[in-house]
Amino acid sequence: MHRLVPEKLVTIITTSVLEARLVNVVRKRGVSGYTLLRARGAGSDGLQSGTLDADTNLLMKIVLPPERLSGLLDDLEGLIDMGYHLTVFASDVDVLGPEKFERPLDT
Repeated sequence: MHRLVPEKLVTIITTSVLEARLVNVVRKRGVSGYTLLRARGAGSDGLQSGTLDADTNLLMKIVLPPERLSGLLDDLEGLIDMGYHLTVFASDVDVLGPEKFERPLDT
């Protein structure tokens, strides 16, 4: 039988100029890692073609234990309150090998 453990998946879509700031936020909250992808598409802020740095979105995915979710969402909401455009999704996921999501990134 597989040992699946419930975790949280946070997906963030924002402008690529926030990359360093987002990395600092997730490190501060003790996440074990993250995945960054360049993204393009269209939404409430218009077309993001990805041809210029200022016109490129970033997609960040983070898996973390449920008890760390609230603090991370507080920080992300703070960025939104400061006027930054972020779209944030939080989902329930089940993972194999949950121990890799429990230890923070090495600083």
